[in-house]
Amino acid sequence: MPALKIRALIFLCLFVGMSISYRCAAVELGGDVPDTRSSIENAAPANSTNGWNGTAGAGFIGFPQFTGGKKLQTWLIPLLSINYNETFYVEIERVGVYVLASDDKKIGLGLAVEPRFGFNASANSRLAGMATRRNSVEGGLTFDWDFDVVAFSVAHFTDFSHTSRGSSQRLTVYAPFVKDNRWEVGGVLMADRMSARVTNYFFGIRPNEATLTRPAAPLSSSTGAGLGLSGTYKIDKKQAVLFGGNVMEIGREAAKSAIVQTRYAPQLYLGYGWQL
Repeated sequence: MPALKIRALIFLCLFVGMSISYRCAAVELGGDVPDTRSSIENAAPANSTNGWNGTAGAGFIGFPQFTGGKKLQTWLIPLLSINYNETFYVEIERVGVYVLASDDKKIGLGLAVEPRFGFNASANSRLAGMATRRNSVEGGLTFDWDFDVVAFSVAHFTDFSHTSRGSSQRLTVYAPFVKDNRWEVGGVLMADRMSARVTNYFFGIRPNEATLTRPAAPLSSSTGAGLGLSGTYKIDKKQAVLFGGNVMEIGREAAKSAIVQTRYAPQLYLGYGWQL
């Protein structure tokens, strides 16, 4: 199935899930269940519950040209943290829908999709002669639990785009540090476990790509972890400065690949947003 049709099917499923959620009488849907991968939504007014809410803007993001590479690249991107009735949401790296939520709006079960970026051989001399690793779209179940002082988000994803044909599990823990009329800053702990198929697709070296300095070797599953900081500075009731960053440590198994120059992959963003 072509990748374009796969992506269309994914987003159709998300919108169907959102429609189902409105018709479920057993629980109160939506709710204050944050996507802990980003705290941009902290700029949104607390009493905004109907229709579209959140913060939309634009800014610059810096990240490696390929995971494991030392050279960084900078993109101008939309910085979004918006939701519709706190059920369907769009974040910088995640689109999802909450299908079920608890009555106190602290626990949510949903569906989501996220990208995983590949590389082109022209990005670095270490990749010369290697086949392009296409970006993939991973998606599946998510479970979020907000304890006020700390929030957890876990996900089990599979490759919907048939790129790596593997799976991954992701954990995010968000804890607020500062919260007042101007500032909202929190820390983020992240973990990403890639199956052997995902690890081999994005980090593995195929026999026809092997050289004397880049030997081919099969890789097994790999777990990376990282720390981050994200926040919002509210200029007024409608405007906000958005900022954040994190550093992920590539898993030990993936780091065995000869294409990896460094185990640390930084990411930084800074932008300006408007509250809906």
